[in-house]
Amino acid sequence: MKKYTAWCSDYDNISGEGQLAKKFVKSLKLKKIKIYKPSCNFFLSEYLYPYYGIIILWFFYLQGHRTIYVNYLPLWNVPIFLLSPPKTIFGPITGSIQINKLRGLKSLIRYCIFPFLYKLSLYLLKFKGNKVTFATNILSKYTKNIINKNIEINFVLKNIKLKKNKKKNKKIYDLIVYYRNHENKFFQHHFKLINRFLEKKKKVIIFGDYSNFPDAKYIGKQSKKIVENYLKLSKYSLSGDDNLLSLFNLQCIQHNVKIIYNIKLKFQVVYYLRRYFVPFDYEKKIYNEKKLFN
Repeated sequence: MKKYTAWCSDYDNISGEGQLAKKFVKSLKLKKIKIYKPSCNFFLSEYLYPYYGIIILWFFYLQGHRTIYVNYLPLWNVPIFLLSPPKTIFGPITGSIQINKLRGLKSLIRYCIFPFLYKLSLYLLKFKGNKVTFATNILSKYTKNIINKNIEINFVLKNIKLKKNKKKNKKIYDLIVYYRNHENKFFQHHFKLINRFLEKKKKVIIFGDYSNFPDAKYIGKQSKKIVENYLKLSKYSLSGDDNLLSLFNLQCIQHNVKIIYNIKLKFQVVYYLRRYFVPFDYEKKIYNEKKLFN
């Protein structure tokens, strides 16, 4: 019987990454997997632990184990794919693309350097014969012509269950926003749309990182269960520009909350879920008031 050893950067029940990791490990349908994960946090731990994980995988690989590297796997991180043992199973791999105007060094790196790193990582994975799983289809532009045999796309949608709510809840909030203070998630055009809702005297609720909207209801960081209670009472949610198939957006879908998204990410909308997504053209400033504000 083959023995398997996995390194998981996050295997927590609370975090989204941890939940996705558990789902990924379970999907492998392997009877016995020895799982190693970080034991504590310290200065620069997030940068050092991936390489500590690779050392552990090599230790067991040399003893005849098959190896698995789980989560916190951005495709631009070439050293992880280069240094891991041959035929390591990777997943779920993530990434991002630049769809908005460049507004700093990080967005410039994402636009100019990341595509090269993506292609380099993909060629490494193909050369080493790795089985890879991508969390979403955000990088389909790069994956479709390079790897096609050992690849799985849109893992977050695997076995997703769409709830049929027999009881329809009264929608108290017009817009719910999971705000993350990150340079590739929310932009000025999102803030303008939130203000547009507030100008129309619509009820807006925001959770996550602090945001300065005095007329909106801010509830801070909340557990998944509490967020789900608010989703049941919300009509629309606002998606960031980094990824349409985020765990929060999937929560929205399961609670029949319509997701307003940047039309530039339309390629990510999966056919059977299209009824949950509302495209919005921020550049042309087309406000579909009849649909959003009535």
